[in-house]
Amino acid sequence: MAKKRLSKKHKNNKVKKIKSHGIFLANETTHQIQINELNSNHVSLCALAPVIEDKKVFEPIYNNVMIPQKKLLYSPTDKLVFLTLGIMSGMQTVYDINQTVRVDQALLKAFGYKKCADQSVIQETLNATIQENIQQMESALKTIWDQNNLTVSLLEKAQKENKPLTIDIDLSGHIASKNAEQSKKGYFSSKKNAYGRQLARVLVPDTQEIVAESLYPGNTVSWDNAVFKAMIAKMEHNLCIQTKSQRSSIRLRLDGGFGTDKNINHALWGGYQLLTKMRCSGRARKLSQSVTQWVDIPSDSENNPRQAGWVTKPYRYSKKTKQLAIRKTTKKGYTYSVLVVTDLNADLMTVVTDYDARGGTPENSFCQDSQGLSSRKRRKRSFLAQQMLMLLNQLAHNIIRWMQNWLVNAVEQFATEPDASSVESPEDTSLVVKTLKERGMKRFVRQLLSLRGKVIMKDQRICKVVFNPLYPLINRIITAFRALLKPYGIIVSLDEILD
Repeated sequence: MAKKRLSKKHKNNKVKKIKSHGIFLANETTHQIQINELNSNHVSLCALAPVIEDKKVFEPIYNNVMIPQKKLLYSPTDKLVFLTLGIMSGMQTVYDINQTVRVDQALLKAFGYKKCADQSVIQETLNATIQENIQQMESALKTIWDQNNLTVSLLEKAQKENKPLTIDIDLSGHIASKNAEQSKKGYFSSKKNAYGRQLARVLVPDTQEIVAESLYPGNTVSWDNAVFKAMIAKMEHNLCIQTKSQRSSIRLRLDGGFGTDKNINHALWGGYQLLTKMRCSGRARKLSQSVTQWVDIPSDSENNPRQAGWVTKPYRYSKKTKQLAIRKTTKKGYTYSVLVVTDLNADLMTVVTDYDARGGTPENSFCQDSQGLSSRKRRKRSFLAQQMLMLLNQLAHNIIRWMQNWLVNAVEQFATEPDASSVESPEDTSLVVKTLKERGMKRFVRQLLSLRGKVIMKDQRICKVVFNPLYPLINRIITAFRALLKPYGIIVSLDEILD
């Protein structure tokens, strides 16, 4: 039987249909291939999309979080992912998502989306959050944490080497409207008679990861034993700590606000190591009288001269501790404080140095998130909506820290391979690693995740990213991205002339 031939009109219609979709065919048996070249203001974040997808970072959110809202064009979990991408791309308010994520077609396609929801629709999703959704989101973050965190390996190492891992707990005030839910008058740095909420955070200084966060009313104080117990319970849950042996490999470093007798005894009963400042100033002055020898130590952050000495008649807690008195000279005379430490073999200067290091860690993490992720600028009247924003900020913070680690590990591993052509010498590798590690949250978001360039996609898959060559240190940056993206078959290059 003769083969049925297509009419000329039918052929022309088929060709028009193919061209209208941007697909070009050599003949009917040729595989349909669509290539798109898109400009992006966040080409580096686009380039990291395959890595995030490979590690299934957002999958627990899609599977676990069920906000009671109908799906029209986007599911509620899609909108939560849009918000997370917005936070990582430098969005300051939820409204700004229309000017960052929604207009960046390359960024959306890199993460598997065609379009982004309008900010008003995303606001409605946040406002529809119920208490059950907060628990679902915390469960999703726990799954993501278990799959990607850097802390558990350090904790296992601390157990083997019998050197405790330091973990900080702190409380920071976030200003809010007087009419917002749970917005109370409380302590807010440099703000008198202000209203807001308090954010409690458990942070690992060595990795800069957030283990857990909780939002409280504005009149919450750090010496509240219920708050301390709740944060310890969250930390134990996320780190899977169940025994005293595991707790003994953690040293809790706390400021004077948490240094009440109840908090200290609770930590000691649990088996934790401690480095904390005693809360009671009157008791500190009295204990300092038993110091027999004062030693000069480095001045404080305000350049006030200081001395330190061991307390010979320490205050009795539930377990034996060493106590170090510190006095500093002011215009009105001496002011006293006492550090409580469980390491009975601790050296005086080591204790002082370790505690002084705390002053730039948890406070700095709050400051970095405020400047780099604009965490204090996104405010919701609903307390549950603000909690959801807090958890998304926590997720964005940790993903960025993991990105840094992915890039650093890729560079170090790639430098040892025989075909490491982009790394000419060990010195070049060290410079690339240094550039990555020295970027704090603000500089990483602005100088690495917000680079302009082009994304070339083939069949909805990124095959090439092109960076603007005019950025400072761009050669070090593309070296890191080449090393990370090599297993994914993505080409990283520099554009000669960028429109």
